[in-house]
Amino acid sequence: MLSGKAVMINWSDVALEHRNVYYEWHNREHMVGRVSLPTFFRGRRYVAIDAKRDFLILYELQGVDVLTGNEYLAKANAPSDLTRRTTPFVKNAIRGLTNVRSSFGIGVGGVALTVRCSPKPGGDEDAARYLDEVALPKLAEQAGIVGAHRLETDKAASSVATVERQGRPTTVPDWVVVMEALDAEELESARHSLLDEQQLVLHGVDKAIHYDSYRLQIMVTK
Repeated sequence: MLSGKAVMINWSDVALEHRNVYYEWHNREHMVGRVSLPTFFRGRRYVAIDAKRDFLILYELQGVDVLTGNEYLAKANAPSDLTRRTTPFVKNAIRGLTNVRSSFGIGVGGVALTVRCSPKPGGDEDAARYLDEVALPKLAEQAGIVGAHRLETDKAASSVATVERQGRPTTVPDWVVVMEALDAEELESARHSLLDEQQLVLHGVDKAIHYDSYRLQIMVTK
């Protein structure tokens, strides 16, 4: 189960020659700083196994509203010198401030699969019913799957451009399914069964579906 009712989720690229600087900033300043806020419960960073972008980052939150609140915005609008020097290395960002619509499972997995998608026009109820009541609960019952979640982006909150993010073009996703597992083989099994493109399209999801798999690098908790 996810902690909290919202997730800040981010996919991005960082070139190999900038990784050490990025790790120093993201590990010791960004993640620790965010999780120090009372409304942030846990932060995770994953590195690509089979993905279009290098990194996946998740922050589990009390609710999406905290990301438009004074405490968070004060921090995001006053970036440190290290943040200003490092964030230009972060490229091709996709970022969503999302509400947790369903969450099943028992813990945090060493690997994760993200499925970015959107419902077809008029397909919202069918797609949500299939994912929340059929696919994700069934997958979460499998021994090798430890988490199965559906997130829905708050477009208005996600469009707020803080000082920290200025100058970084960012794509906003729509729906995101996150699967957490013990190993990559379990993710592939989920992808090619209940989360297969044909199954999703059959149940109200638009055919523009993006699959990416990642390995956990670091997790920061309170």
